[in-house]
Amino acid sequence: MMMTVFALVSCSMDDNYETTPECVITDFSVNSITSDVDEIVYDSNGEPYTNTTQKTLYSTQIHFNIDQVNARIYTTDSLPHWVDLSAVVPNIVASGNVYYRLNNDEELYYPVNSGVSAIDFTETRELMVTSTDGLSQRIYKVDMLKHKATTDTLVWEEKATNLSIAGAHKSFFVDGKVFVFGKNTANQPVVTSTSIDNAQEWSTPVSIPVSEGSIVYFNHKFYGLSTDGIIYSATPAQANDTWVKASDKKMERLLASDAYHLYAYDGTSVLGTSDLTTWTEQGRADLDMLPEKSINAVSYASASNNNLQVAVMAGLTGNNSENGVTWCKTSTSDESTNQPWAYIQVTGDNSYGMPHFGDFSMTYFLGAIYAIGTEEGEYASLYRSYDNGITWHALSDNYPLPKRFKAENGVASIVSVNNNLWIIQENGKVWQGSIR
Repeated sequence: MMMTVFALVSCSMDDNYETTPECVITDFSVNSITSDVDEIVYDSNGEPYTNTTQKTLYSTQIHFNIDQVNARIYTTDSLPHWVDLSAVVPNIVASGNVYYRLNNDEELYYPVNSGVSAIDFTETRELMVTSTDGLSQRIYKVDMLKHKATTDTLVWEEKATNLSIAGAHKSFFVDGKVFVFGKNTANQPVVTSTSIDNAQEWSTPVSIPVSEGSIVYFNHKFYGLSTDGIIYSATPAQANDTWVKASDKKMERLLASDAYHLYAYDGTSVLGTSDLTTWTEQGRADLDMLPEKSINAVSYASASNNNLQVAVMAGLTGNNSENGVTWCKTSTSDESTNQPWAYIQVTGDNSYGMPHFGDFSMTYFLGAIYAIGTEEGEYASLYRSYDNGITWHALSDNYPLPKRFKAENGVASIVSVNNNLWIIQENGKVWQGSIR
């Protein structure tokens, strides 16, 4: 369906631009935008190459202003330069019918199916609203502005909070909240949380019956180990008051999880379970290189197959090796196709292995693994891995750590929160980083 417009008649009956209810846009937003982005990364020999990843700018990060006087709609903040605006799906609330002009040099208008139609907003786009009686119409000009820079910059904002946590801790973003599992000043394991809308106000830390360093999130529940190796679980809503025994199987360490399995070490092999009842062996080789301290894990869908999960765990062994250790596996819902956990060996061919971090913490963010940790007692750089933890590269310049972020102020953890990075430190400081 299309219509040709030969004359444009304003809804306004005078020069005061007073709109009538018959043809006015009252709300404008767009769906999240996923774009293919080319970035320069480095191979194991330090040679640069172009890697294409997908980044998503979420709808909650894109805000518009509607100027009814001048009939203009525009983004209140410039969008990242990498955003592809060639096929954006708008959500429009209007009192009349809405049409868009495919080419600003032609007179053809096409109907807009709100929430469905994909429109090219790489340049100013005109929208026409017609009244229900067909007698009036109004033209709006829509601009989605974005940065012209060729390199994104990670910008940090510091938040002073009432967070009270001591020592090493693990952070999770679940159900619109950030949960931190750590210890109180009495050295007891505790949990505290905050809504992402208010990072300054945290709940009072509550004691939990599991080690704060053992926490793993799987299938909508937190899991942790008690001092005697019993696995307990709690839903996010009950994490501060109700932990129940989850399995009869005793474990030495909880290691990781993905969409299909929870993984643990029983002292003999790495085991996996989908129901906390049946456990299957998921790896027995190189167990002397299994992480014992600062154990962190991430999982995500494979770039080549959404049904294939990639899980990466990393941390420190007890042998004070030169490097940290990284393990990786792939899995599906079909047990017969699952691969065992594999230790990623650091050899002379790979000079970019995971450093021997102190107080290591990592998270999955915008198609890569990001990590922090102390080196010679200092948080020196933010690290990134695009290849499932095989190589790690220190970032600087456009990806700095927060200026006032110092190891002398306490141990920190890093967590991905929607399209932002949060660094949470035991002194109560929270840094929120966004790429602009």
